Amino acid sequence: MDTRTRAIVWFDELGAADTAIAGGKGANLGELTAAGFPVPPGFVIPAAAYLDEMERSGARAELARDLAGADPADGGALAARSRRLRDLVGSVTIGPDLRAQVVDAYRRLGGGFVAVRSSATSEDTAGTSFAGMNATFTNIRGEDELVDAVRRCWASLFGERVMTYRNSRGVRDEPAIAVVVQRMINADRSAVAFSADPVTGDTGRIVIEAAFGLGEVVVGGQIVPDTYVVDKAGPRIAEVRIGVQNHQIVRGPDGADQRLVLEPGKGGARVLGDDEILALAALVDRVQEHYGEPQDTEWAIEGGRSYLVQSRPITTLRGADRTEPGAPGRSAAGQSADSAAGPLVSGLGAAPGTAGGLVRVLVSPDEGGTLRDGEILVASMTSPDWVPTIRRAAAVVTDSGGVTCHAAIVSRELGVPCVVGTRNATSVLRTGQPVTVDGGRGAASRQASHAGRARRWPPPGSLSHRPRPSRRSRRPGCTSTWPSPSGPSRSWPCPSTASACCAPSSS
Repeated sequence: MDTRTRAIVWFDELGAADTAIAGGKGANLGELTAAGFPVPPGFVIPAAAYLDEMERSGARAELARDLAGADPADGGALAARSRRLRDLVGSVTIGPDLRAQVVDAYRRLGGGFVAVRSSATSEDTAGTSFAGMNATFTNIRGEDELVDAVRRCWASLFGERVMTYRNSRGVRDEPAIAVVVQRMINADRSAVAFSADPVTGDTGRIVIEAAFGLGEVVVGGQIVPDTYVVDKAGPRIAEVRIGVQNHQIVRGPDGADQRLVLEPGKGGARVLGDDEILALAALVDRVQEHYGEPQDTEWAIEGGRSYLVQSRPITTLRGADRTEPGAPGRSAAGQSADSAAGPLVSGLGAAPGTAGGLVRVLVSPDEGGTLRDGEILVASMTSPDWVPTIRRAAAVVTDSGGVTCHAAIVSRELGVPCVVGTRNATSVLRTGQPVTVDGGRGAASRQASHAGRARRWPPPGSLSHRPRPSRRSRRPGCTSTWPSPSGPSRSWPCPSTASACCAPSSS
């Protein structure tokens, strides 16, 4: 049956589906499920179902008219337009046929807790990640709550940060969105792992950032995560940076997300052991092999077992500027753009480039309008709600966050130098202070005189698409080593948490 006529598609039916049917996440998870990766079971409400419901309700034509009359340069009207369109989509009553199919699929999944995730059709491409732009809801339980979460995912397609990002990336096609529903993993730890260094472009390294509890604290830049760098030549652990986590998000007694304060001893403890890092790196390398290009992956860890909940292309490796495997990686945190004076604050270089400007310390995205073009945005954290402000900033410096958080990804895509995880930028730097930010070295230093914006790293182009390698068959139960796709000289230990063996079949 043509999947375009179906309102619900299960992951194991999505192996050949394209993003127009299921959105980026849905199609990717379908392929990974078929390939035997440890993906939590679930289903997709395709983008076509969203369009059908908008058409049935009459909202689709109204949305098109409003967007056609929009001036992308009119930032003042953006907030009002966003509210109007979100209210319009949120007022649509999901039809009885689609509702019945969603409820039936939820029951087949076993009910209970699920994660409900947006997956727009322009999302997770080689040049536009839409990282964290559309809504995701965790620990959703019950039929009515699920249907409401689906509608809220649809409405998030017209959030202010999404519309700003679409304009900045030149995306002009009709917005459409799929919704991914997965069995909720009650994660005690979570990780985001890039199969290449997203800052330096070094394809010989894997970068993993991990935290206790649900992964939203990592992707949302809420804490300073642990950062582990694995050199694929070995493999061996090349760097370990222990983060600082003052809270974690867990499932509370009432089933809802709960924020738990962590004592310093717990919040400063290492999240993953050496064996766990190498096992996770092996899985990440397998995902890259499967897709034939570097991947940005998200993992939920429950009871020692790692589950893959997302994979998408890394959008910011810069073609000819990539670092060759084995070349020097990013500079250590704490090195300054002005080595003689030393840095005022230092952290992790999250988006390369150097920029000078006057500091603007902001507490919340609601204050974004006070930032003048070319100023340095300094904030405790930068969730995706900051995107309209980041777009106008010369550079970004934050107290928390890691190189894999959504704001860091978007900064790299927009070409805005970014330093994260300084822990004290908002208390050390002062509004109006002239500084130079080096997003490669991870430092903000004194600037003798304010000369305006300095050199910025230009926004990267799309990844060059390489032919996909043939996929190897896997056989369950293997505990031996398996050859690396990048060369026969190294091998990874087969991770015991994998749901299928990563060794090639002898047949």
